Amino acid sequence: MAIRKTKTSAVAPAKAPVATPAAAPTPVARSESKGSGTLSGKGIASAVKVPVTHEQIAERAYQIYLKRGFGPGDATSDWVEAERQLKAGR
Repeated sequence: MAIRKTKTSAVAPAKAPVATPAAAPTPVARSESKGSGTLSGKGIASAVKVPVTHEQIAERAYQIYLKRGFGPGDATSDWVEAERQLKAGR
């Protein structure tokens, strides 16, 4: 059997296509009832911090004073406690 030799041309080999980076997958919302730990629905709203106003703190401090039965106490500690409660979302 004879081996045939063929003439080759000086053509550059074809280049492979350039790979483009794939887009990041979109996160899927998960159910809070299943305990996935992701924020969805009401969880997003609770994650947003809304500043507490001076009037809200004053009203809550007064409620603390009323709950104490108008008894002796410290207005400053009532104020600090009211501010703490409001910032904690109570």
